[in-house]
Amino acid sequence: MKKTLIIITMLSLALSMSSLPVLAVEIGVGTGLTRDPGDGAAPIVKVKWEMNVVKDGNSKYLGTDDATTAGAQFLPSSQYQVNKRIAICAVVTDADGMADLAGVYADVFYPVNIAVGEHHVKLSSQNGSATAGCGVLMQEDELKLLSTNAATAKADGIELICNKIRTNNTNLPVWNSGYDYDEICAADGELMKETAKVFCVEKDLSYEDPAGDYRTIVMAQDTDSLYGSLENFFKYLPSTAFEVDFTSVNYGNVKLNTHKVVNGNLTFSNGDNFPTVRNIGNTRADMKVQQDDMGLGQTGSTYNVKYDGRVGSDATFVVYNPFAAAKKLNNTLDLSETNEMDFSIDISKFPYPPAASYSGTMTLTAVSVAHLTCPTLTRIDRVQTGFGDGGWAGWSCPVGTTAVSGGIDSSTNPVGPNGLAVPSTTVGGFTYPVYPHYTYTFPETGYVVQDLPDGFGNTISFHVDCLTN
Repeated sequence: MKKTLIIITMLSLALSMSSLPVLAVEIGVGTGLTRDPGDGAAPIVKVKWEMNVVKDGNSKYLGTDDATTAGAQFLPSSQYQVNKRIAICAVVTDADGMADLAGVYADVFYPVNIAVGEHHVKLSSQNGSATAGCGVLMQEDELKLLSTNAATAKADGIELICNKIRTNNTNLPVWNSGYDYDEICAADGELMKETAKVFCVEKDLSYEDPAGDYRTIVMAQDTDSLYGSLENFFKYLPSTAFEVDFTSVNYGNVKLNTHKVVNGNLTFSNGDNFPTVRNIGNTRADMKVQQDDMGLGQTGSTYNVKYDGRVGSDATFVVYNPFAAAKKLNNTLDLSETNEMDFSIDISKFPYPPAASYSGTMTLTAVSVAHLTCPTLTRIDRVQTGFGDGGWAGWSCPVGTTAVSGGIDSSTNPVGPNGLAVPSTTVGGFTYPVYPHYTYTFPETGYVVQDLPDGFGNTISFHVDCLTN
C-alpha cells in the first residue's frame, strides 16, 4: 500500500511540473438525440383566445378585444414607441393529471407575404427569428396559470371564460373539436373539478408591427414528451397615422415669380424649423397636402400663388393649387420611417395694395398604402443539348427578378466554368455583361455555363434561382 501511494504521489508531481502543449484549434463535434416517445395520454388545449390586458377594479381581465367580429382583433396605439400589450390564454387539461403537465407555450408568427421594410425595428422580446415579417416566428412565450393564488385560481378562471367572455365576447375564442362553453363551464366540468386550468401570458406588439393576420399556436407538453396544440389567427387592425415636428411653414421673404423652397431634414425635433414627418401607424402611408391661398387671391380665374411639396429629398415635387382637393405627395412612408418634408411657394402676383405679410392654413393627411410584399424565389431548370467543345450557353431570369444562385445538375461530360451572370462577376475570364454567346442588358441577370474544352461536346442540365426585386 505504501509503495502504491508513493508512485501516485510521484506521478502527480511529475504531471504538475510538466509543461503540456496547448493546441489552439477549434473542433466541431456533432450531437444528437432521440425523443422518448413516452406513453399515456397527451395534454389537450381545449380552447384558446387572445384579449386586451384591460382589467376591472379587482385587477381581473375583462376578456375584451377591439372589434365585435369573431376572433381577436386589436388596434395599435398609433403613438410613437407606444406598443400594444395583449394576453394569450388557453384552457388546458391532461388525462394523466395536471401534475403531468410540463409546460404551456405560445408561438406567434408574423403575417405571411408582408415585408416590414428597412426602417422597422423589432422589440427586444421579439427574438424568435433573426428577421421580421414574411411569416417568420416572432417569439415564443410560456403561459402561466391565470392565478397563482390557490384560493382564487379556480374561481378566477371560471369567471374569465365562463362569465365575462361567454357573456360579453362570446365569439372571441377558438375551440378544439368536441369542446364548447357548455362542456368546460358545466357544474361538473373540468374547470370546476380543477382537472383543467386557465393559462395566460402577456406579450407586446410593436406600434410599427404591420397590420395583418398573426398565426398563434398554443402547445401543451407533458413530462412524457407528449403534446397537444391549437392554433388560430388574431388580426392587428390597420391604423394609418403620422406625426410631424412642425406647426407652421414659414417661407420667409418671398420675391415675385421666384420658386422659394423650405427644406426639411431627417431629424425629428419639434420647432427646429426643418419639417420632418414620421410614420407612427402600422400601415405604409402616402402624405397628402391641401392649402388655401394665404390671402393672395386670384387674377381672373387663376390663383396668384401655387405650391409644391415632396416627402424626401430624392422625390419629385408635386404641384398643388389653393383650395384644390388634397394632393398626394411622392414617396411612400414605410413602417416607422422618418423623412423630411420639403415645401415651396411661387407667387405670380401680389394683390394691390400689397400687405407686409400673408398667412394661411396647410392641412396634412395620410392615406394607407399596401404593404411591401415578401420576395419570392423561382427556380428555372434548363437542359441545354448540342454543346460544341468549349461552347457556351446560359439563361436569363424574368423581368423584375434577379439571379441569386444557380448550379449544374447533370452533364454527359465534364463542365467548364459556370456561374451567375450579374454585375461585377467574372466567369471563365469574361465579365458581366459580355460573354461569348450573349451580351446581357442591365438589369438583366442569369446564369452562364461553358463546356470544358476536352475534345468532346456536352449536354448540360443547370438551374438558376431568381428572386423578385
